Amino acid sequence: MLTTGSAAALAMAWALPADAEVDEIVVTGQRQAQRAAIAEKRSGFVVSDVVSADDIGKMPDHNTAAALRRIPGVSVMEDQSEPRFPTIRGLRSTYNRTTIDGAPVTPVEDNSRTVPLDIVPSVLVSRLEVIKTVTPDVDANAIGGVINVQTRSAFDTGRPFFNGLASYGDYERHGDVRNDKPAYRLAFAAGRTFGPSDDWGLVIGGSLEQLDYDIPQVEAADPSIREYTAAGAPVNSGAANGNGVQVPTQVRLFWYNNTKQRKGANAKLEYRPSDSFHWETSALFAKMEDDEERIEYRTEPLGNVANQTAASGSFARGRNIIHVNQPITTRQIGLARTAFEWQARPQWKTDGDLVYTQGKQEQPNTSLEFRTVDAEASKYAFTYDTTNRFFPLFTPANEANVRDPANYRLQQQRDAYAESNEHSWQGRLNLAFDDGREDRSLKLKFGGVLRATDRKSLSSQINYTAGPGFIYTLAEVDKPGPSELIAGRYLLTPRIDVQQAMAFFDANRSRFVTSIAAPTGNYKVSEDVYAGYGQASYKLGDLMVLAGLRYERTKVSSEAVRSTAGVLTPVSNSGRYENWLPSVHLQWNLRRDLIVRAAWTNTIGRPDYSSLAASETLSFDGSQATLTRGNPGLKPRESEGFDLSLEYYPKDGMISLAVFSKDIKNEIFTLTNVENLDVGRGVEPVLVSTPRNASSAKIRGLEFGVQQAFTFLPEPFNGFGFNGNLTLLDTDFTFLTRAGPRSRGLFQQPDITTNESIYFQRGPFEARISHNYIGGFLETINDAIPNSDQFWKGRHTYDASVSWRLNSRFGVFVEAQNLSNSGRQEVTGPGQRYLQEWANYGRTYWVGATASF
Repeated sequence: MLTTGSAAALAMAWALPADAEVDEIVVTGQRQAQRAAIAEKRSGFVVSDVVSADDIGKMPDHNTAAALRRIPGVSVMEDQSEPRFPTIRGLRSTYNRTTIDGAPVTPVEDNSRTVPLDIVPSVLVSRLEVIKTVTPDVDANAIGGVINVQTRSAFDTGRPFFNGLASYGDYERHGDVRNDKPAYRLAFAAGRTFGPSDDWGLVIGGSLEQLDYDIPQVEAADPSIREYTAAGAPVNSGAANGNGVQVPTQVRLFWYNNTKQRKGANAKLEYRPSDSFHWETSALFAKMEDDEERIEYRTEPLGNVANQTAASGSFARGRNIIHVNQPITTRQIGLARTAFEWQARPQWKTDGDLVYTQGKQEQPNTSLEFRTVDAEASKYAFTYDTTNRFFPLFTPANEANVRDPANYRLQQQRDAYAESNEHSWQGRLNLAFDDGREDRSLKLKFGGVLRATDRKSLSSQINYTAGPGFIYTLAEVDKPGPSELIAGRYLLTPRIDVQQAMAFFDANRSRFVTSIAAPTGNYKVSEDVYAGYGQASYKLGDLMVLAGLRYERTKVSSEAVRSTAGVLTPVSNSGRYENWLPSVHLQWNLRRDLIVRAAWTNTIGRPDYSSLAASETLSFDGSQATLTRGNPGLKPRESEGFDLSLEYYPKDGMISLAVFSKDIKNEIFTLTNVENLDVGRGVEPVLVSTPRNASSAKIRGLEFGVQQAFTFLPEPFNGFGFNGNLTLLDTDFTFLTRAGPRSRGLFQQPDITTNESIYFQRGPFEARISHNYIGGFLETINDAIPNSDQFWKGRHTYDASVSWRLNSRFGVFVEAQNLSNSGRQEVTGPGQRYLQEWANYGRTYWVGATASF
């Protein structure tokens, strides 16, 4: 329900007469959410978009990142089948600012500034705002834009309220390898005003969610393909002496089980004794625990190829690897904020806030690996067939040998631990002047920000190998793999029984050799930001212009440890940089229903904290070792952007068209190459990743959005409505590699994204069908082998929901996600036609109930 306070905004959004008397507008469901979002977009000054949740449970997206997919210019990177990392206009989430009620959120990822928005429950959200053209009073570390999560206020409704939700979910893929826990969601939000004059307001909310699902997967590590010489010797794909026939370097089979729990709670206390003063204090806590088991079966050739044709060949020697990882990743964010707004005089207003935020990630990880013995490699000979380039087949010459657990000996058992902590304080104060005139108005605003951030990362690794004379084979701790063929053609068996392996280790601890890895992944980074700004806007009739300047000074220092020839050496770095960032914004109301907006902006993108420290972090993707090296010499991105948009507001709808461009200096990307290193298991190929600055990057884009309720149709068709958007990007990204300059599309950004939703609402019934498409994009850049760059293929997903309000207080709903059973596909090689990774997610179904009082 919308009260008189918000009815005025809706009246303007639907082009009602200026003198129309609006006591109350009662709209529910998708139509209310659409109207509220349009009202926010229209009343704003900058180029922005909004997703509005009318009441708890109406937003059909299970996490905040999923809801953002409905906004033009926004795509969302997935991780383990769930939307997590939003990308705005070609720029990854690490270079966009995320705020809650305007307060910056501390990142929780161990190696970036990214805030994974799946950690923020959507039920805590009043609305989501994406600001694409930032004004000088907004943090400049927002090249793509700002994502603001606005929480609920007790003054929104003007009456006490309680909203609750409970639902039960069923994943098509669950319980095949480990846990089989129920999937459910519980959430509530409650608020009311109180005090002698109802000048106090309090809102509290909480949520609890559990998910349990499996993901079968096929992939090949980087580099995923190679060629062979005329004599059959292996060479890199694209090498001058290669024969042009692409052969997989390996086939890796995975089966994931993920059991996730999310918890969230928030509270907001407000005091509004008069229209001229507002004080509030709020706190939010969100936590996610991801208990994962990742089992792997890997086959790879040793030596030369024989009997080779365009799609087949044989290897006289092979290696098989069986691996298991059990990381338990815990992420949490905490935020405490107090803020005020005071209209000191009719023309002067001041506001400010003090914010403390904290983010933490912990990941203990136990892993075991067994391998066949290379001296017996002829026992594991196989032939390959690449008739289907995306699903190559490796057929062993002797099936019994590769399935016999006694043929696999312990390579390594590892206990690893990684932790990152970030704490940030921010103080902000603004002073604004408004001369109060209608047609010829002048507004001035000045302010400053102080922010201090400390990031600390710790890691440890203990490796165990079998001691002299101790033969430890998989037969001691094996169990059958899942009977289902992955992708209908691959059998994953045998595998490691982790509980048996832990019991065996405890009973035989004295027979293992222990080694402790050097703590080269530890680092500390401190970053202090001092910012000040001034801006002025002038309104002349239907035209408003805002111009201003923001100054930001950034001081950075880091401490790390680097290993040189086996000797640990402390490394310290410090530096500072300054940025002067002018901007100009324009809004022209051509008619009541037609608005033009334009902007010229300058913003920055600070490097990730882990990239700035001279550290070396060793991690393992299954059995594949990856070493990430920091680069203290990184420069911040600097972006100059131009935006132009046209918005038309017909009755019960909105049509928008925007074009934009960004020229970015010092673009940051990550190069990957393979080095033969000893990371505790003997010399092996290790992926080495290093962040670097590119010479330039350019983005040109177009966004088109439509929202329309078909109220002009006769009954019952007037209950239909449509939401849709399309984003097209043309990106140019040039960087230097050991193989020379290379131009690709922008890193991790699709050229096209679309979202469409058709809904029907009539009386207590509401239904919605949605489609989302994310086009293909560049994911990984190989430093020395251009043919080994990796790309995500485009992906279509379809979702549907049906709800029924039993009465004014209770409702029930059914939801179906990923009806198309779409999975993730990653490709590599010439023409981007060869397997790098394939994962299947399955469909998910939810049934639930809502309550509103």
